[in-house]
Amino acid sequence: MKRLLLAAIVVLAQFAARSVSAADCVEPTAVTDIPNGASATREQMLSAQRTIKAYDIAIKAYSDCLRDANDETNRANQAVERLQKLAEKFNVQLIAFKGRNGAS
Repeated sequence: MKRLLLAAIVVLAQFAARSVSAADCVEPTAVTDIPNGASATREQMLSAQRTIKAYDIAIKAYSDCLRDANDETNRANQAVERLQKLAEKFNVQLIAFKGRNGAS
């Protein structure tokens, strides 16, 4: 009986040590600099694309953290919405860039 109780205490302690609170979840800094597709260089567009992809991964980790913390606020959805708006802005500039350079 003592072993069972000790094992239960150890499992609970490990679970408590792994628990995450929403305060531990840090929202990534939003990307704000999207190059103008009408005048940007190829490298500027590629750099912006890499930055947005990294931001996407960071938002996924942030959302997972909030989910694991059982966060019931709307912060994860708001972060995803900001990411979607950013992607839309980038895509508009990417179309302008491709139009200027004859790419489809």
